[in-house]
Amino acid sequence: MIDQNNASVCYSINMLRLLLGMKLITEDEYKEILRIMSAYYEVELYCF
Repeated sequence: MIDQNNASVCYSINMLRLLLGMKLITEDEYKEILRIMSAYYEVELYCF
């Protein structure tokens, strides 16, 4: 289950970076989504 969560987080971060690069979301929205996602998947994000 841990591997599945890690893969989900990795995929989500890459999609968020794509949206951020396309300026479809703001930096604040990006950081807030990362905070919520890390709490949901119970992972620590070291760099984002």
